[in-house]
Amino acid sequence: MAGWPLADQALLVQDTVTCVVQVAGKVRDRLEVPPDISEDDLRELALAAPGVVRALGGADVRKVIVVLPKLVNIVPA
Repeated sequence: MAGWPLADQALLVQDTVTCVVQVAGKVRDRLEVPPDISEDDLRELALAAPGVVRALGGADVRKVIVVLPKLVNIVPA
């Protein structure tokens, strides 16, 4: 009789997570980022994402809300 298989702990670790980037509450892009990314790095990546640049259309940014590592919400001015 065979027992339960053992899980390989190395395979259970996520290499990346999907971060949703919103502009004015609407999803504009998704980024694959490491789960331990810093808030500043995630903010920079989100502001440089093509969908965000297109949605902002040169408008200034009033506020950037970062919820590590899953969400970035950008409020245009």
